[in-house]
Amino acid sequence: MTLTYHSTTQTQLRQLLEILLAHLPDELRQPRMDLTLRQCEQEPAQDALPQTRYEIFHYERDGAMIGGAFSMLRPDGTLLTLQPAVVPTEPETTLRIIYETLLGFAVTENARLVMLLVDCQQSADQALLDEFGFAMVSELLNLNAERTVFPPQCPARRLTFHPYQMERWDEMVAVVEKTYKNTLDFPQLTGLVPAEDILRGYRESHIFDPNLWLFIEYQSQIIGALLLTQMENAAHLELTYLGLAEEFRGQGFSREIVQFSQFIAGQRNDTHLLVSVDAANIPAVKTYLRYGFQMHDQKVIYVRFC
Repeated sequence: MTLTYHSTTQTQLRQLLEILLAHLPDELRQPRMDLTLRQCEQEPAQDALPQTRYEIFHYERDGAMIGGAFSMLRPDGTLLTLQPAVVPTEPETTLRIIYETLLGFAVTENARLVMLLVDCQQSADQALLDEFGFAMVSELLNLNAERTVFPPQCPARRLTFHPYQMERWDEMVAVVEKTYKNTLDFPQLTGLVPAEDILRGYRESHIFDPNLWLFIEYQSQIIGALLLTQMENAAHLELTYLGLAEEFRGQGFSREIVQFSQFIAGQRNDTHLLVSVDAANIPAVKTYLRYGFQMHDQKVIYVRFC
């Protein structure tokens, strides 16, 4: 029986997602599919900076779709991908072919690394991941705070927040680099991608609003950065990055920053504030849970360098 490669069209994407997300129960699978389909339907503005590129493909056996991969090449050179999958009747050799195709694309496009996301409800074939050079680096918690927990007034705080301006790019890069020192968020990945490229990826992956990038100041000193992102075609604000210089951690500032982020989301009439955090970053997880965030998704992260 003949196995053939195909670029997945928009009309075929739902069928591919059914295969890739077959491990999820219906109540989780359908919302995930609907969100992914909406994201892929969005057209960037004509004057937009380079954005995330989708690389979505599948294989067919005698005309029937039997498996494939869904990945996104981010502006910082990271190829972010769901775990490839095949239908139960396919042999492991087919899955190997899909991995080889995915990694071939990463090499062709000069990706820095491939980041594989495995749902907590999904089993990972450790032997296969080892064979293709993937190593587990952490668990990722995706948290969500609803509008009902947003403070109605700007919370009293010791901190002030100053909007980013284009001419302060180098300063923002330097501040973020400083916050990476001894970070608890994915420390295994620290330094693998320059801070400048990570920030460029944040800036270019979605519609960029400089008013949502903020320098954090305490007693006339810049001590960190808060980066928020308005999600396109959704009433969701994302807390993309929160970082403090090492000497200012452990003083309760993060609690103030989280509440301030919720207040901003409320002012913009967003219904949700989203954040992703390393499960091993216990202080951050406790802070988010304290202020009404709830976990809606958990993934294991595997990385392979190109």
